[in-house]
Amino acid sequence: MFHTKFNRCAECRVTPSGELALRAFFSGHDQALGHAAVLLAGRQGVRLVNDIRDALDQPGRITRRVQRLLLELRRILFLDHAHDDNWDDTGSIAMMEPDDPIVPEICLLADGLDEALHAAGIVRAVDECAA
Repeated sequence: MFHTKFNRCAECRVTPSGELALRAFFSGHDQALGHAAVLLAGRQGVRLVNDIRDALDQPGRITRRVQRLLLELRRILFLDHAHDDNWDDTGSIAMMEPDDPIVPEICLLADGLDEALHAAGIVRAVDECAA
């Protein structure tokens, strides 16, 4: 009846559930992550989120390049560049007040992204201690 041989290929590999959860998180919070990146990093944030969107739309495992992009987005959301003189501060983070209603929303997004990155194995507790 069916006599064709099944060939294993890159498209046939199973994607880990953590990566699927990360893709689902990014898909569900796509616009909010984009707005937060623009607010905190200006044009650089726009390019970063667009690159991540394009990469996550591709089939297969998440590449190292995309992992680096996701970690950069995480650094932006956690304000790791806030006191870095080499960082191009074109975003409006300097004009944002701590009691602005967007601040808790950005914190929730940052925490959600962090959890998704942990679940996907992109961020590990050892990595955080070294940073």
